[in-house]
Amino acid sequence: MSGRYRVSPPRISPVATRAPKPPADASGSPGAYRQTTFVLSGDVECVLDGLNLEGSIADASSGAKFRTQKMVAALGLWSRSWLSRLEALHAIEWGNYVAAITLVRAAADYQASSLYVLRTDAAEWAEWLEGGGIALAPDQHATEFRLHAFRAAEVLAAHDILGPVYRTTMDLSLSHFGSTLLVAGNESGPDRVLMTFGDRDFHLGLAELCLGWLAQLGMAQADALAEFGGVFAITDRPRLDTWRAGAGKLVDGTGRCRLETIERDGEKRYLVHNWRREPRSAPKRLLL
Repeated sequence: MSGRYRVSPPRISPVATRAPKPPADASGSPGAYRQTTFVLSGDVECVLDGLNLEGSIADASSGAKFRTQKMVAALGLWSRSWLSRLEALHAIEWGNYVAAITLVRAAADYQASSLYVLRTDAAEWAEWLEGGGIALAPDQHATEFRLHAFRAAEVLAAHDILGPVYRTTMDLSLSHFGSTLLVAGNESGPDRVLMTFGDRDFHLGLAELCLGWLAQLGMAQADALAEFGGVFAITDRPRLDTWRAGAGKLVDGTGRCRLETIERDGEKRYLVHNWRREPRSAPKRLLL
């Protein structure tokens, strides 16, 4: 497959760390950082452990035995998801839930595309390469990377994790009025609108939702790696399985904020359970 293109050793930066403590003049985010550390340290560590486990597998897969077009095609998309999830985690730590939701959506999209590449033996990647996907453009004195629009809609339609996470975060990251209130005016009510600007205060409900999505995407990636263990170097399968099981328990934990898709008057709606700004606040429901 694509024999005239050699696969060079990938450059791997496999370590994921927490966000640095925000500067004191970043209004709101220092408090969000402290609260996230104090209230949700288990969630944060779970997501970080998963990212670092993925990083170790990517690092082990850079050896000559695994250096195939199929592996690197999937690796590039996996890398984009990995970095998006890491930056989403950092955004959560700094109280920037708007950015976190958008990054989660992008990560789900990248993962679906990576999985599609793996399940189709990278056929479209090979076709793109052989059709001059990487070429010289002498008239522009440039190296050309043909854009080639590529999506994995069928994976998103069928996958039990990637699809729901993508569809939900798509709705919440678009400019819908209800989703705008959710992230920028969630203390509004039937009698008033209370909008904010640049709010980075800690919000337990939003933080739990976003961290739950990140844990779910990590679970989906663990499943993909296990499914294609011959493509990647899975050096410690029990560790991968153990992390996956722990992430599942975190996501299914009682009392955390979660979002349920329901039908009301023939319309798809989202019902948010255990919605609250602070741990001591009484949990409530929110209907989007």
